[in-house]
Amino acid sequence: MPPVTEQWEDILSTRFALGGSHPAVRAVAAFSAESGLFATAGREGEDGRQFFGGGAGQGDRQPPFETDHSPDRAEMAALWTAGEDPVRPPTLRLAGAEWRREELDRITDAVTGTELDLALLRDGNRVMWVARTGRGICVLVLVDGDDEGHAAEARSLTLDFDSFLVGQGY
Repeated sequence: MPPVTEQWEDILSTRFALGGSHPAVRAVAAFSAESGLFATAGREGEDGRQFFGGGAGQGDRQPPFETDHSPDRAEMAALWTAGEDPVRPPTLRLAGAEWRREELDRITDAVTGTELDLALLRDGNRVMWVARTGRGICVLVLVDGDDEGHAAEARSLTLDFDSFLVGQGY
């Protein structure tokens, strides 16, 4: 079931309430192997593509955002592979930053009973959560700052959104 691109930026913005008073999330994106990076949203109307792929100011471009800065499908697939060399964990290049995977967990959704993959990525002091549904839709959630409370809240929001996707058939 391919995602309906026209609705995703609204869904991302709404589900993460990016305009809230003290949001833990700076920006979110949706990715599938089939479509690549197909939707982004940033806090307070900020263009989320600057964090995930494609620069700001490209509002007339239509998704998917295929640019030199878009996630590489092979790198994204490697995030979900367990047991690699701990000295060289999988990396994901997004918008000029190299994110290294620190954690990989398989979690059972409490509501649906579905298995979800969850990875914690780090670039210096910045943190990003990436969750993947059984159908391969990934949600990338960029944490605002390096506050541990924000990281925990963003993790919870990531899992909540992944549960929402599973409930929608993704």
